[in-house]
Amino acid sequence: MVDFFGQQEQARRQTTRLVILFAMAVLLIIVAVYLAVSLGLLFADLFQGGQGLISVQALWQPTRFGWVSLLTIMVIAGGSWYRLYSLKQGGGRAVAEMLAASRIPAASADPLLRRLLNVVEEMAIASGLPVPPVYLLNEAGINAFAAGFSPADAVIAVTQGAVELLERDELQGVVAHEFSHILNGDMRLKMYLTGVLFGITLISDAGIMLLSSRRSVAYSNDKRGTHPALLVIGFLLFLAGTAGVVFADLIKRAVSRQREFLADAAAVQFTRNPAGLAGALKVIAGYSRGARVAHPAARQASHFFFGNAMKEEGSDWWASHPPLLERIRRLQPGFQGRIEPVQVAARSRHILDEAVHAMAGITTNAPPVAGERSHDPVTVVDSIGQPDCELAQGILAELPAALIGFARDPYMARAMVYCLLLDSEAAIRGRQLDVLQTQADAAVFGEVLEIYPRLAAMDIRMRIPLLELLMPALKELSLAQYQQFRANTMMLIHANHEVSMFEFMLQRMVERHVSPAFEPVQPAGNRPLPAGEVLSHLAVVVAMLIRLGHHRLPESVYRDAMRQYGTELVPPMPGREICTMEMLDRALHFLRHGMPSMQKKIVTVCTVAVMADGRVSGREQEMLRAICDALETPLPPWSLA
Repeated sequence: MVDFFGQQEQARRQTTRLVILFAMAVLLIIVAVYLAVSLGLLFADLFQGGQGLISVQALWQPTRFGWVSLLTIMVIAGGSWYRLYSLKQGGGRAVAEMLAASRIPAASADPLLRRLLNVVEEMAIASGLPVPPVYLLNEAGINAFAAGFSPADAVIAVTQGAVELLERDELQGVVAHEFSHILNGDMRLKMYLTGVLFGITLISDAGIMLLSSRRSVAYSNDKRGTHPALLVIGFLLFLAGTAGVVFADLIKRAVSRQREFLADAAAVQFTRNPAGLAGALKVIAGYSRGARVAHPAARQASHFFFGNAMKEEGSDWWASHPPLLERIRRLQPGFQGRIEPVQVAARSRHILDEAVHAMAGITTNAPPVAGERSHDPVTVVDSIGQPDCELAQGILAELPAALIGFARDPYMARAMVYCLLLDSEAAIRGRQLDVLQTQADAAVFGEVLEIYPRLAAMDIRMRIPLLELLMPALKELSLAQYQQFRANTMMLIHANHEVSMFEFMLQRMVERHVSPAFEPVQPAGNRPLPAGEVLSHLAVVVAMLIRLGHHRLPESVYRDAMRQYGTELVPPMPGREICTMEMLDRALHFLRHGMPSMQKKIVTVCTVAVMADGRVSGREQEMLRAICDALETPLPPWSLA
């Protein structure tokens, strides 16, 4: 299977393919609109008493073609820009709200919803990603989707039918499929696809407006209604716009179908359980409602879904998803094609009982233990984008249950972040608490005093998984609460006039993953960057990593690590006066916009630097994960030991 960076490159090539297909569709639509306008004008001439002869000279008017082309491009480009702009205001949340999905509170106590949230938490921890918000679609069909421009603004949405009719292993397979879309760049591609194709479909809306703008076909000197020529133009524009809808569906099909097979394969690799995902597909095939989504906006978002949301599976080769039976056979080559009808009432009762027992702690399986793994740099880099669900379950089992519960509550989540930022030195911590008491909510400050001893005694390796669990609860804050929370975290970070590596990492995680819930999304560019600037920024990152370790010959380690980038022209190791947190922040912001192949080399360089002394401290691991997070290349937990 292609690695994380290879999948990112494939998604980028798909974006190029999308641009080419879009340009072809626009060209064909321009021709169709021009013919619609020309035929409408010929009809108007006939109505006014002219001959209305159709000839090459009558149809081909270069000036008219130029104006029609310009106006058509303006309508399509304007519509596409508007939709992309609106999507960037909310990221994945905008897609969920477009489909009338409701957000599931992170602390939900409903057994079925708690089971879903637990599965999403496990997959996020396994992937090295902050836990995304989860939405519920009020649809009886079994379906799900992931949406967003990046992991920072990603959401997972699941239908009511999937929650009620899928067993835990089957639900895990579906969620793993959606996480593969997040990790492999498909989700971002689908967001751009939604925006771009919206402009194409506006032409049919223009035709409908012309057709519906009349009350009477009367047109004379005494009583004027809508000119019949406008009706003809409106009808022909509607036909041209319908062709645009067909082009849009073709583009979705061209981009989506193969990526669905790849996501199925990735989900099996993540969960190591092909029966789970195959079971979910079999339930959809045997269920009377299948994967259908009835919401009017489902057609616009059809390419996001796990299954074909529009029609009966297998009835239409035009669908944006491969046939269910073909997907099942790829997961289970011995599958004979026999599908059992789903007994909805009995199955839903069984699954509810399973969820209630799991919530009560009644289970036949002991939780896995999170083991440590010793790897070389190549294995560490290869682990990116390859979640290990069993490892994540072990990590969650080691985290105190009380802290996990606290992390799901917006008040407690803020208190936990404040506790993590309190200084170990009593005098500085006292000053921090004095200021926090005056600026934080009284209830939140009370929780800080209550839970600080527990967090202070927690294993340092658990800090990042705990932060990843906090993210959904922090995104539930109001804008005013978020602004207050952000100001308080900055105050705590700068209380001793120094910024530690953990404080830097925490601040970046909060800024990158929580702010999209309150501010417009800023996707990374993923473009070729000047080699000289890349090396100078990378030098700062590597030098700071090396100084976190215990290397006898740091400059030698620096040169060996930098050569992993593929160049012998290594810049001198930056001095301590250059290696500030501000310079590190600038470097990571610049490198974030690089191509996936470049980012792979950057992560390799950093990993070699970290592992050069044969051991990896908690501080080094935190910084390496912060670097990977900044580059949108999530490093799974405890790949380093």
